[in-house]
Amino acid sequence: MAKLVTLLEVLSDEDIQWLLSTGVEQTIEPDTVVIRAGEYIEYIYIVMEGSLGVFLPNANKQINTVGPGEILGEMSYIEDTQTSATVISLETTVLLSISRESLDNRIVEDPDFGRRLFKGVSIAVSQRLRQAMMRVDYMLDMIEKAKIWHI
Repeated sequence: MAKLVTLLEVLSDEDIQWLLSTGVEQTIEPDTVVIRAGEYIEYIYIVMEGSLGVFLPNANKQINTVGPGEILGEMSYIEDTQTSATVISLETTVLLSISRESLDNRIVEDPDFGRRLFKGVSIAVSQRLRQAMMRVDYMLDMIEKAKIWHI
């Protein structure tokens, strides 16, 4: 599978410095709920270290893992709505949290930052969608094989 492009690879050095100076670094212990499905969150998060599991509401299975350089809460930020998944730390994890208000103000002050931010977020969401499509394709293939095998 191709390497994922992280948000930080799309942003300029100045953008990253702004995020680091504006964001609040948090160390999260394992098995901590960072985002709960259905809640409205005031922050987006960039994973600096560690990994987190993504779970759909009412599902007992992890559907994705998010690691360093990846972003959380971007969908609810873009849509200005409640979160669609629960995110739980799988190990000790360091997050950089940036408030919606700070992001919105920065985008107004520097539209080029907004363009780079939204391009990075769009790439991240697109890559996650491609991964999900590959998993669905695999599952559909297994269902077809199970029909042939009469399972």
